[in-house]
Amino acid sequence: MTVFGKSAQFDTSQDSTVRVHIHRLRRQLESFNYGKSGKLLQIPKGDYRLLLTEEAESADDDAILIEVHSKPSGQKRTWTVIAICFAATAIFWGMLLFSARSQDSVTSTLRQTSFWKPIAAHERLPLIAAGDFYMVVESGSDGKIQRLAMRPAIRSGRDLDKYLRMHPDQYSKLRDRDIHRLPATVAMGAAEILPIVASVRPDHAMADIIPVSQISQETIDSNNIIYIDRFSELGMLRSPALGQSHFAPGPDPNELRDLPSGRTFRVRAAAENQIGRDDVAADPYGYDYGYIASYPGPSGNQIIVISGMEDAALAQMVKLVGDKRQLGILSRQIGDAKAFEALYQVRTSGGLIFDTRLLIARVLEASKV
Repeated sequence: MTVFGKSAQFDTSQDSTVRVHIHRLRRQLESFNYGKSGKLLQIPKGDYRLLLTEEAESADDDAILIEVHSKPSGQKRTWTVIAICFAATAIFWGMLLFSARSQDSVTSTLRQTSFWKPIAAHERLPLIAAGDFYMVVESGSDGKIQRLAMRPAIRSGRDLDKYLRMHPDQYSKLRDRDIHRLPATVAMGAAEILPIVASVRPDHAMADIIPVSQISQETIDSNNIIYIDRFSELGMLRSPALGQSHFAPGPDPNELRDLPSGRTFRVRAAAENQIGRDDVAADPYGYDYGYIASYPGPSGNQIIVISGMEDAALAQMVKLVGDKRQLGILSRQIGDAKAFEALYQVRTSGGLIFDTRLLIARVLEASKV
């Protein structure tokens, strides 16, 4: 519950988040342990336990190759080994050169997309703002601390001061201890965006990451901002331009409304996670929705938003903005517009991403942003 930001009502039979992340961790450990001997960390299939085991050393491809070519003797064997080493070295450098050229090609392509071009060409280094939760300390009538709580109207110490001025009866009950909580998906998203930003900029400078709660008007005026947060939290971001979006949260936390068309997009889990609900059609897929946007800021800077209704879509949008093919599709829809927004449908199956589809790409009026 702490790691994934779940409430006390979190039910693992209805939510596959833990299973998916354990599966990924198990695969990462298997990859890391491949070809190694001695004591190894492993997660047995079907378990969540982390075990320290000792496995026998296994032969790898290189060892097999040497054994096959070790039969010749004397000078012939020496030249055989030299030839093998030379060939391996040539292949290695060839692959390295190809990888570097491919990476340069990908970076160049990303730099020219409508999404990254303003950041790549702008003289100001972007600032990555990660959506965090401000925790208020609540005390009882005896003055003793009872719990930490998140209140939608209180996002920072400044907000708490304003709230207390409007509610003086709460002075003895609410306290500021400068405690913030950063959801794991948002933190990982910020870490993944960091190298992308550095790669698209000519100076390859590394951006800073700060929590949204520390964003001030001065910060917005002096930096390009890349917001990473859930869509339901976007209304709390300290940016006047976010009100220009044509999307709005619905009456239900799992709903998103497109204001021009009146369409409602609803997040839902796959049918396998909705057993016992008669109102849900037998659909093996779950649906989440991702949102990205870019528009000029208040002082000639650029504001970028990377968001999702739930964690699956948010994580997928982080990957999408580093995908030259997906950004190419978006660029063809919006042209060279400096202000735009896009909505994506993320289809999930078994807790994993099945596909991502662009639903709406809309050019915004930059003069009003």
